[in-house]
Amino acid sequence: MTNYTELIKPNGRPDRSSYGVMVLAQVVIAAIIWFLSQSPLLPTPVEILRAMGRLVQNDNLIQELWTSMALSLQAMLIATVISLLIAYATVIPFFRPLAFLITKFRFLTLVGLSFVFTLMTHSGHSLKVSLLVFGITVFFVTNMVGVVQSVTRNELNHARTLRMSEWQVVWEVVILGKFDQVFDVIRQNFAIAWALLTLVEGISRAEGGVGTMLLNQNKHFHIDAVFAIQIVILLVGIALDYGIGFLKKLFCPYATLTH
Repeated sequence: MTNYTELIKPNGRPDRSSYGVMVLAQVVIAAIIWFLSQSPLLPTPVEILRAMGRLVQNDNLIQELWTSMALSLQAMLIATVISLLIAYATVIPFFRPLAFLITKFRFLTLVGLSFVFTLMTHSGHSLKVSLLVFGITVFFVTNMVGVVQSVTRNELNHARTLRMSEWQVVWEVVILGKFDQVFDVIRQNFAIAWALLTLVEGISRAEGGVGTMLLNQNKHFHIDAVFAIQIVILLVGIALDYGIGFLKKLFCPYATLTH
């Protein structure tokens, strides 16, 4: 028998059927409120769908979305390589001050650094990639240093009892042993990159992208188009997030095992 009281208990454990009913009811209530809303700042779902169709047909939304995805993936790949090298280098005390300094750069704003990166780069595309790589790396390094530091002395000593050299200990315990957590860090920081996309494409509008399209629609107060683009950005971001989660299960199936 379905027990709905578990839905309102602290640390409750509702069964699948009651949980599904709760989610469906919340979605229906939210949809009704949305349909009945008369706020000029909140377009109806019908208006958003019409705007989305107009953007696809007249403004090349799909092409602009692909441009933004390619930019984000390129920046994420470069930032991942750089961040992993810096984070893993902290096993050597000489490199720890560098990593510490980079983690503090996360308090800087990209707008204030755009002039510096403009002088350092030779095109609008390289400017956007550089800004995104910087924005991702400072947070990625912060998270990965935490992963490296989470390795316990017992884990290191266990590897040493197997007569491994210190470099073998780093490879087996720090790198391979924590590899599943790298995917978690990538998921977290890809969300940051996806959120920074609009800002970066607003700084340099070369090549377009959904960020540029969003800013243009917002400038002309096309609220329905703004919501349509935001929904597309949200759905694509969620899909990419699940994609990274799938890669984690594929390459690190042991991560889902319970003890």
